[in-house]
Amino acid sequence: MRVKFARLANFRNVGFADVNLDAPSVWICGKNGQGKTNLLEAVSLLTALRSFRSALLAPLIKFGAKEAAALFGIEHEVYGECEVCIKISAEKRAIFVNDEEQKKLSDFIGRFPAPAMCSDDMMLLRGAPALRRKFADMAFSAVDAEYLEALKGYHRALMHRAAALKAGGAHAHTLSAFEDAMARNAEIVWQKRALYFEGLALSAGQKYAVLAGGAEDASVKIKPDCKVQDAAQYARVLHAERAKDLERGAASSGPHKDDFDLIIGGKSARLYASEGQQRSAVLALKLAQFELFKKFSHAQPVLLCDDVLGELDEARRAAFWSCMQGDAQVIATSTLTSAPSDSSRKSWLKLRACAGAFETET
Repeated sequence: MRVKFARLANFRNVGFADVNLDAPSVWICGKNGQGKTNLLEAVSLLTALRSFRSALLAPLIKFGAKEAAALFGIEHEVYGECEVCIKISAEKRAIFVNDEEQKKLSDFIGRFPAPAMCSDDMMLLRGAPALRRKFADMAFSAVDAEYLEALKGYHRALMHRAAALKAGGAHAHTLSAFEDAMARNAEIVWQKRALYFEGLALSAGQKYAVLAGGAEDASVKIKPDCKVQDAAQYARVLHAERAKDLERGAASSGPHKDDFDLIIGGKSARLYASEGQQRSAVLALKLAQFELFKKFSHAQPVLLCDDVLGELDEARRAAFWSCMQGDAQVIATSTLTSAPSDSSRKSWLKLRACAGAFETET
């Protein structure tokens, strides 16, 4: 897959921009605050209509404007030459593929994968479990509509049960109905998480071996919150925990509390790894996400690198390109004017960002 152009209107600090991206490698340089990351953020919406910077869509609209729009020209292995238009307003969001509106997000999500790497990715290792769950849920939802629907169904039932508990409880049959819905969807979520984490762990381990020069092994270990992962058993757990949950006003256990850990040399990277090891582990995880999209989306993803390549030392950057064998389009931003010369990418399309405008440099 390749993004050939992007046209933005009232997106963040960009009033209007028509940007040529038709190259295997695109280097967007400029000072901070000039719109480099905003352009990458717009492209990242192609994956799942979610920004890699914010869970909210409203801040994407330029201050004072009523609507933001982004139009992309795409060359795709399955869909051929096509255009994707995304419109965001305070009231709604709309997606069009070749002028046909996509009524359901599940019909769009994952078709045009464009995962992003940024400096904030270190929080996947150092941050709260909720950040890691969000990463995993977005990655798995983008390649599996059934996972997305089960996850939505689980959280919908979880919310209704919590509301009933906070209101002082409800009739037993009402709580049982919510718990049955939670249990049915939880079983699907758990089964699919186990499947995808197995592949993610294998791929991340392979990428880390390259990044670390084979010095040690690495993996990803899922940490389920609940010991049971069967619908009937989980329904019984929820029933048994009603009294405790009534005091808390929330479910005590379930997939909404699952976590995962990055493991290096058999130990938690968060607790025991060095700074360099942690950075390599997170980079390996993001590269594994890229491979996950590539395997299940039937398309070569576009890789977005926001101020990442310029921050890597020469050895780690060379290892990164070894992991990125192939012709995947890479769109990178940096405050450095010179694109990397120590890679398999012999030439870069170089753009300069200035106050929300993007000019091609020759």
